[in-house]
Amino acid sequence: MISFHRAIPSNLPRIVEIYNAAVPSHDITDDEMPITVESRSEWLDHFNDHFPLWVVKEDNHIIGWCALEQFYPHDSYRFSAEISIYLANEAQGHGYGQQILNFIDHQVQEHLEIKTIIAYIYENNLPSQRLFEKCGYQQCGTLPQISVIAGKLRTLQIYAKHF
Repeated sequence: MISFHRAIPSNLPRIVEIYNAAVPSHDITDDEMPITVESRSEWLDHFNDHFPLWVVKEDNHIIGWCALEQFYPHDSYRFSAEISIYLANEAQGHGYGQQILNFIDHQVQEHLEIKTIIAYIYENNLPSQRLFEKCGYQQCGTLPQISVIAGKLRTLQIYAKHF
């Protein structure tokens, strides 16, 4: 059984380790090179009660993390959030992604003032697309060839869920 805890600074090395494991695929994240704990310290400080970051634990071991970040830095978007989910390689394919999205749904419905969650998913990341669709997210747009990663143009699919 997994549990969720608000991230604290001592969790940052594991958060970065899980994130960095996704970098080489070039289908999950925008970074082409691994990030450092130091580079994410300020990032961690931006999370709060309205836009939280949680670590996902199984048997008291961090197996992933999920975050709701400010969608756009303008007051009219204060009820919209961008979602991020990362699971350790060994935790993928066990249904944790669906449990995480169910947890976030509950948090949004019961505790947060968020009305819309937006997910940006690269076109080649089919497992994430299927997961979000299964959990009620709808594809609402495409940003064709919006980024260049490892010398290749990448297209983002935009998914949204309204609460």
